[in-house]
Amino acid sequence: MSGALAITGLGLVLPCGDGLEAARASLASGAPCFEELPEALGRGRGAVCGSFNPAGIIPPMQLRRLDRTSRFAWVAAHQAFRDADLDPTSLGERIAVAVGTMSAGSEASEAFMRPYLQRGPEGASPLIFPNTVANAASGHLALAFGLKGPGATFVDRENATFAALDQAARWLRAGLADAALVLGADGLFPLLLDICRGARLLARHGDPEVGSGRGFLPGEGAQAFLLETADHAEARGIRPRALLSVLADRSAPGAELQGRAQALALAAARALGQDLPSRWIGGSNGLDRLDGLETRLATVHPDWPSPRFPKALWGEFGGSGGQLLAAALLEPSERVLVTAPASSGAQFAARLDGVSLER
Repeated sequence: MSGALAITGLGLVLPCGDGLEAARASLASGAPCFEELPEALGRGRGAVCGSFNPAGIIPPMQLRRLDRTSRFAWVAAHQAFRDADLDPTSLGERIAVAVGTMSAGSEASEAFMRPYLQRGPEGASPLIFPNTVANAASGHLALAFGLKGPGATFVDRENATFAALDQAARWLRAGLADAALVLGADGLFPLLLDICRGARLLARHGDPEVGSGRGFLPGEGAQAFLLETADHAEARGIRPRALLSVLADRSAPGAELQGRAQALALAAARALGQDLPSRWIGGSNGLDRLDGLETRLATVHPDWPSPRFPKALWGEFGGSGGQLLAAALLEPSERVLVTAPASSGAQFAARLDGVSLER
C-alpha cells in the first residue's frame, strides 16, 4: 500500500489518562504506568486505565450494557471525531470502521461463563452475552455514531491495529468510503493475566525493559484514528495530524527469529525508501521474540535515531499496536518510522510524514 492518506483525528484512552495531553506528558516523562492490579482485573501488575471517565460521553443506559473494551473504544472514537472536526451523522453512510484487538470479547466471555459454570443457566447474564464476540466494539461504535460504511474487526496479538489500518486504506482507495475510523482496543480481565503468566510471557520482577528478556506486562486502552484521503481532508479544510505515506507488511514462513527479522527489515525498507527517519517508534515489549527483531534492525541502521518503545510504558495488547501509531502522532516530526514486530504473522512498518500538533 503506498500513496498518502491523511490522519485527521486522534482519540486516546490510555493507562496514563484520557486524551492527548495526558499521553504527551506520559511519553515525555518516560515513566511506566504499571501498578498492582485490582482483584477484579487479575493477579499481578499491569497498566490499568484507572482514571478512565466516560461520564458525559456514553449515555448511562448504554454504559451498563458495554464491556470494558467497548467503553474505551466509544470514548476514544468520540475524541477522534471531535479532533477531526467531523460530525459523523453528516457522513455516516460513507464512514467505515476497522478495529484491531487481541482481547475484545474475551472479558465478556469470562464474565458470562464463570457464573454459568458455577450456578447453571440461571447464573448467566443475558446483558453480557452480546459482548462475547470480538466484533462487539465495532458494532457498538457503528450504532453509537451512525457509521454505515464497511466494517471489520481484526484479532491478532501484537499488531492487529495495523491490519485494521491496512483494510481501511484499501476501502478508501477503492472509493467504498470517504473516511474510516481505525481503532485499537483491549481491556484487562483475570483470565488474560492467568494465560500470559502460564505461558511465561510476563515480567515477574520490576517493569518490562526492552532487551532484558524478562517479558512484558499487560496494559489496556483504546486509540482511535480518523483516516481520510488527502483530497477529502483538504476539501473539508482540516489540517492533517500526519500523512500516512506508506504502510508495508511482510511475512515469513514459520516463527523463527531470523525469518521474522528479515520480514520486518523488508517492511521498514519499503516504508522508508531511500530516506532516513527523523523519529522511530518501535513495538518491542521486553520479550525476546519481539525485541530481537528491532535490535537487529537498529544494528544494521546505526544512522537511524534511537527507537522509543510505548509498550514499555503502557503495556502489551493495550490496543494491539494502536499505542505505537498514537505515540508517533504525539510529537512534531518530519518523518516517523513505526515498526510493529509480531511473534507470528505479518510484520508491519508505517511511514508518517509531516506530523504536526497544530490544528
